[in-house]
Amino acid sequence: MKTRNAIIILAFSACAINAVVSLSSCTMPEIRISTPAFAGLADGSYKGFYDGGMVKAEVEVTIFGGSMTAVKILKHDCGTGKPAEAIVNDIVTAQSLDIDVISGSSYSSKVILKAVEVALTGAP
Repeated sequence: MKTRNAIIILAFSACAINAVVSLSSCTMPEIRISTPAFAGLADGSYKGFYDGGMVKAEVEVTIFGGSMTAVKILKHDCGTGKPAEAIVNDIVTAQSLDIDVISGSSYSSKVILKAVEVALTGAP
């Protein structure tokens, strides 16, 4: 009976270790964002898409007179990151991508910011 209990304890310990390892492998990749020079872009709308794995975003950025006048989210696959969509107002107000992310939706915020960068640079 003691041997059987030891085997059960070892099996349980192995499961616990696997669970911890699995959780640590779910970390989101780092997304680097920079504000491109958009003042020289022709007036019009620019679309960008970014696939962050679990979160994806497609946006349309409107440039008029050298300024961002609107950022519209066309698609946002985000799970619980829906609150991040409010970041588009901050982007237009700041005329920059160097802004604070939405608390509780930081990864979705970064994916949206990266999609805007892609829209303005045309680079994936």
